[in-house]
Amino acid sequence: METLTSHDPAREFLDLWSDIEQHLKQKYSLAENARGMGDILAATHGRDALVRRYAPDLTAFRELRNAISHHRYRDGTPIATPRRDTIERLRRIHHELLNPVRIGQCLRGRAVITATPEQPLRDALREMMQYTFSQLPVYDNNNYLELLTTNAVARWLAAQISDAGEVLVDQVRVREVLDFVEPTEKVLHRAKTVTVAAVIDDFRENDSGALVAVIVSEQGLRTQKPLGVVVRDDISFLLEQLPAVGV
Repeated sequence: METLTSHDPAREFLDLWSDIEQHLKQKYSLAENARGMGDILAATHGRDALVRRYAPDLTAFRELRNAISHHRYRDGTPIATPRRDTIERLRRIHHELLNPVRIGQCLRGRAVITATPEQPLRDALREMMQYTFSQLPVYDNNNYLELLTTNAVARWLAAQISDAGEVLVDQVRVREVLDFVEPTEKVLHRAKTVTVAAVIDDFRENDSGALVAVIVSEQGLRTQKPLGVVVRDDISFLLEQLPAVGV
């Protein structure tokens, strides 16, 4: 039987495929009970956001891999030769699985503004307007309390309007508005090392809009200083950071 050369597209495809299989087996300690990509996908689908994202591609490419591996040549001609765009797609998936983009790399360098419960509300609102933020994390002695949102401010405002249509905010503190944060407005805390794909999944698993923000810190702890705040409007930007997207 003829052998594949190092410059053969089929060999390049098989090498990338083998790397992906070995990486996932080692990452999830599957060497003993996973024989091929089908077993690997079944074992890791619920544990890895990137596997879920690229499972359709890997499932489709598995047929090509089998054709190359088990029926390499017919009359001296490869029975299946991957197209260049197929190899490029697999190369990008390979890169992302082995070197995933972390959320800490994609915070866009925006200033992280926080509030305290005793801070005057007018000051917090001024900062929200200045930085065009619709929410501010509120921390008390480095402990996360709640997310001050424009929706909560609107609900508080509606409750404060007097019969004369007036609202006095000079003496109002942020803590007074926190009572108007809806319990359904969900906030998650994620470590900076979490993959971008996992954060995108966080929002997609809450399609109802219940997830308002993902607060990113060193280890994803509520007691750590936030490095960034990711909101639903950031999803399109995050998608652009995945190398295999759009190929």
